[in-house]
Amino acid sequence: MVYEFDSEIKMLDGKMKWKVVYFPYSVNEIFSTNGKVPVQLLVDGHDFEHTLLPSKNGHYFVYNELIRRAVQKELGDQLHVILKKCENRKLVVPDYITKNLEDHQILNTFLIQPDYMKREQINYIEIAKKEETKNNRIQALIHKLKDK
Repeated sequence: MVYEFDSEIKMLDGKMKWKVVYFPYSVNEIFSTNGKVPVQLLVDGHDFEHTLLPSKNGHYFVYNELIRRAVQKELGDQLHVILKKCENRKLVVPDYITKNLEDHQILNTFLIQPDYMKREQINYIEIAKKEETKNNRIQALIHKLKDK
């Protein structure tokens, strides 16, 4: 089932200072869960894999840097969203990250982490604008994983 809606970019209530987009339907009624839901999003015409997360105000997805760069909207702006549940979500690790981790014999350490952590780490590297920054972030990840 596909859900289409317009929603405002808001700040999440609570400790986390995230910009979020609320899903205007009951996740419990639609997906039979009050937990996380992996979803495929089309946000203002841009495609993303994401997760609906629960909160006291309903489920939302984080308006992260990847989405912000693509749609170029800010807090308070409206987004047009088309959402559907992902049944078989697969994590894709870019080849250059895989090679760097293999070269340092820590690819397996990376791969045993939960998918949400791997996605976050990959996204953090990928949003870097300069190659030097990407390389620095890969090196930081390598050091972090070696310390585990």
